[in-house]
Amino acid sequence: MRTRYLKEFFIALLFMGAANPVFAEETISSNRVVFPEVTTRVDLSSTDVNRFVCQGPIKDVMFSQDKGIKIKISHSNAFVKFQALKRGQDVVYSKTPSEFYVVCDDVVYTLIGIPKKIPAQTIRLSSGQEEKIEKNLSLFLGLPLEKKILKLIKQAYTDDLPESYTIHSIMKRRSLFNQAWVIAKRDILVEGEGLGVREYVVGLKDGHSKWHLSEKDFLKPALTNSPLAIAIEEPLLKTGDKTRVFIVERRNPDERNNPLIIESVTDEQAEMTPSIKRQPSEIDRDELFEGGGNNEH
Repeated sequence: MRTRYLKEFFIALLFMGAANPVFAEETISSNRVVFPEVTTRVDLSSTDVNRFVCQGPIKDVMFSQDKGIKIKISHSNAFVKFQALKRGQDVVYSKTPSEFYVVCDDVVYTLIGIPKKIPAQTIRLSSGQEEKIEKNLSLFLGLPLEKKILKLIKQAYTDDLPESYTIHSIMKRRSLFNQAWVIAKRDILVEGEGLGVREYVVGLKDGHSKWHLSEKDFLKPALTNSPLAIAIEEPLLKTGDKTRVFIVERRNPDERNNPLIIESVTDEQAEMTPSIKRQPSEIDRDELFEGGGNNEH
């Protein structure tokens, strides 16, 4: 079945401040990072003291004590030592792998420690944040800022969002315009790229027959802090119509949160929110939705 396209999709690129995109700084570390919910093989020193590091307190470490291992826990650290055996004049170091179940900040990490004659190892137990950042960086690798913005708008519009994005459902209403209601639908954060997008749903209030939306209408502190681009699905609203607005922003993890959306939406208003399960529109600019019209969710 052929995709049915909408007439127009307006995008205003609002490059404010520096034109260069915000990238997360790439750090180089010799430490091994492991993540929860997967069994991870790690090389450990059979001769020196190894260290497990948690972002919160380490509550316990379960292991086979009959394999000659000693562990000492100190707040967010666990120190692991394979005991050596003395046979005559020789010192024999362990070569036997061992399982470690580390309770780190109420999350269990499963490690298979492989003892080797290597220097002491530091194993960092990650919440998964580093992995998400790495995936996000790979999705936008080599793209200029404008292409990143267009890609993010397309993903939000078609609801084709990678699992590495952080998505918060909001569903709150703001009273900002005399002629229209605005519902903040969701907030999408691309951690590591310094980008995010807020999706709004807009509809006419009773007693108004039409309203032509402008990108400038949404440059309000109540809606966005650091806008880079605004995309409006359908700029001309008529009675009974609804449209979606996407605001792409710079996101600095150290800055204060986006403006609070304090007015809750009613159940009736929530039912009026247009479904995400719509086909994308076709636009002239950079063929934003080329090849993206067959997504079904």
